[in-house]
Amino acid sequence: MSDTKAGIGTKANISQNALTENDLFSGNVKSWSEFREDKKHEAWVDSYLNSFLKYPKKILKITNSTLRREEKGRYLRGLKKKGSKQATEILSRIREKDRIEKIEYLNYLKEQKQQEEMIKRFFILMILGVHTVEALKGLIKNDNFFQEAENLFVYYSNVSRGRVIVRREDTGSRMKGMIENFSSFKIVFPDNVSHCKIIGIKNGDEHPLLQIVFHWKNIAQGIKTPCLNIFDLITR
Repeated sequence: MSDTKAGIGTKANISQNALTENDLFSGNVKSWSEFREDKKHEAWVDSYLNSFLKYPKKILKITNSTLRREEKGRYLRGLKKKGSKQATEILSRIREKDRIEKIEYLNYLKEQKQQEEMIKRFFILMILGVHTVEALKGLIKNDNFFQEAENLFVYYSNVSRGRVIVRREDTGSRMKGMIENFSSFKIVFPDNVSHCKIIGIKNGDEHPLLQIVFHWKNIAQGIKTPCLNIFDLITR
C-alpha cells in the first residue's frame, strides 16, 4: 500500500540476519547481530544514552537493560521533537556511529564468497512476496520452490485524489521472463553507504534488481528492531 499515485512502497521488511541465515554467502559468515555483539553495540549505545542525566525516575527504575535502553531512546526522541539540542545531539551521535558500524559490516560481507544460486533464489522469493523467516527457510533450499510459488499475485493499492486504486501484478509470469534474461546474479556493495544491491548480469552489463538497506524500525537508528528493508529497483 502506498499513499502516492504510483508508488509500490517498501518491497519487504525482513529479518536482520536474512542474508546469512539463507546462505547467500559461503562458509561461517557472521550475521549482522553477531557482528554487532563483537562491536559491543549495546554497550556503546548505553554510554551515549547515559550522557543525558535527567531521565524520569520511572525510566531509571527499569531493571531490564533492553527495555531501559529503549525507553531512554524514546524519551530523547520526544525531547528532540520539542527542540532539545542535547537530545538531538545524542541521537545524532548514535545514528552516525551506527551508520559507520553498518558500513563496516557491509565491507566485511564484501570480502565473503557469494553463492550465486542462493542469491538468485532469494531475489525470486523477494519478488514473489515470500518474506517471513519461516517461509524463506522453507522454500529457498527447495529445488522445486519456484514451481510452488510461481502462481502468486501481488496487489498494490494506491491513493490518488482521495480514491483508492487497486492493481494486480502477476509476479510469477514477470519472474519467469526476468530470470531468463540474466546469465548470473550477485550482490554489490557501493562505497560508504549502509545498503547493498542484488544485480543481474545480462550481456556483460549490470542491472540493479533489489536494494537491501540495513535499518532500525523503531525509535531511532541503532536502538530498537534491526531489520533489512528491501526495495524493488527493476524498471517496469
